Amino acid sequence: MKKLNLLFYFFIVGAVMLGFSSCDDDDDGITDEGLDVDKTEVISRCVNNVIVSTYKNLADESVILYDACFTLKSSLTQDNIDAACAAWIAARKYWEQSEAFLYGAASDYNIDPHIDSWPLDKSQLDLALNNETLISNMDEEGCNFDGFSTLGYGLLGFHAVEYMLFRDGAPRDVDGGTDSDGNTYEALSQTELIYCAAVAEDLRNQCIRLEASWAGIDNIGPVKQTILTDAELEPSMDYGEAMETAGESGNVLYKTQIAAYVQILQGAADISDEVGNTKITDPVSSGDVLDVESWYSWNSIDDFANNMRSVQYVYLGNTSSTAVDASVSAYVKSLDETLDNAIQTAIATAIIEIESMPAPFRNYLTESASSSAKAACNAVMDKLEEAITLIQE
Repeated sequence: MKKLNLLFYFFIVGAVMLGFSSCDDDDDGITDEGLDVDKTEVISRCVNNVIVSTYKNLADESVILYDACFTLKSSLTQDNIDAACAAWIAARKYWEQSEAFLYGAASDYNIDPHIDSWPLDKSQLDLALNNETLISNMDEEGCNFDGFSTLGYGLLGFHAVEYMLFRDGAPRDVDGGTDSDGNTYEALSQTELIYCAAVAEDLRNQCIRLEASWAGIDNIGPVKQTILTDAELEPSMDYGEAMETAGESGNVLYKTQIAAYVQILQGAADISDEVGNTKITDPVSSGDVLDVESWYSWNSIDDFANNMRSVQYVYLGNTSSTAVDASVSAYVKSLDETLDNAIQTAIATAIIEIESMPAPFRNYLTESASSSAKAACNAVMDKLEEAITLIQE
């Protein structure tokens, strides 16, 4: 990434930084450790080979998803529904694999709740679909009109598109049908197709903004740049550069390189906690299918497993199950090899336990079906928190 005058840069974007979590409370603006070339490589690898790479894939797949939904709006066929569903699953994979790094742009710009709030607010969605003015504006302008911004997060993002496209974990039948709960559904209406395309466009824009925020807007290509400019969503800072230059004078987000390491580990611990104690536990506790994430597509277990792969990737320094030399894993190993082995084993075990849950998750909301996966996620969280304590000593 091209380096800027960081002192001036961070002064300009000070308002954004207020919402960004810093891992160092010292406010003297001076690094308390010398810059370490090896630590720089670890951070750079995590930023470029994991975070930027994942967000690029997410943005690319979200473009394909929007195109598929727009095509479906123009021509309602089973093949086009099937194609849109396949595109949704592909984009969803990369979003879930990004949730170990929900800090930065995803948090500061509220992109996470904007595109991934659940449960779907079905009653408000029905009202929106019956709002002729809203649908007319969506038909003419997509998501690019003032009224679109008034829609609540429970009406947007992955789950609104999912609801339009899927029934019982499969593409919606072009002629309508009956789902496994005995509910009859009609063929997709033109109103639903218009709404789906507009929401998919908004989802695409937000995903491109994530890529631009971490890769730098000059590095995402002219088509994506134009999309962000037209939507007035240009990021106000380069989060990738901020993390890569951890410890440099003037970097108030990461005053030390260890602060960046802690951010990476904390993000991984946070999603491990969320998978085990919210995504799995909440619907099991309530017994309510509406509390299940991605239940129309029956993609929940894949969601959970990809969340834990996100943890695995940031810890190992690449998008595989094997650590590279320049990784947070290697650094933890240099301090405590036993702990590093325990973390790697815990992550791999969590993925196995999640994928061993009976499917679809929405049909097995019981302690017996979910307790092992929950415990495995909590074990990952506990070990990552040990690592955070260790590297701060």
